[in-house]
Amino acid sequence: MGMFGRATTVAGAVRASRGRHPLGQRLAAVLPMLRDAFTGRWAGAPRGRLVAGLAGLVYVVSPLDILPEALLGPFGLGDDLAIAVVAVAALLSAAEDWLDGRDAVPAADQAGDVITGVVLDRH
Repeated sequence: MGMFGRATTVAGAVRASRGRHPLGQRLAAVLPMLRDAFTGRWAGAPRGRLVAGLAGLVYVVSPLDILPEALLGPFGLGDDLAIAVVAVAALLSAAEDWLDGRDAVPAADQAGDVITGVVLDRH
């Protein structure tokens, strides 16, 4: 299984993932989520999970390999594939949490009290 096969398998795992938010929204949220997590704007960021996910992706694209494909053939691809799936799952799971927290924050531009969807101005 070459690079195309690995990418297809990871893409299949990503597509099969289920969450409270659509997959496209979770994928688009990964970079802003990482920015907020590492600049301190997301106070509850699971930094360990984020670092592990990023480290897994770096491992998969790096030329260093614990189980090299040249020696072990398809078994050498197994570690790369497993790490890629776990890394993507960790990042998408964290993106789900980040989106939940972002959706729970009330809009800053609302003036007044909100009662059942009605804004009452206090002027």
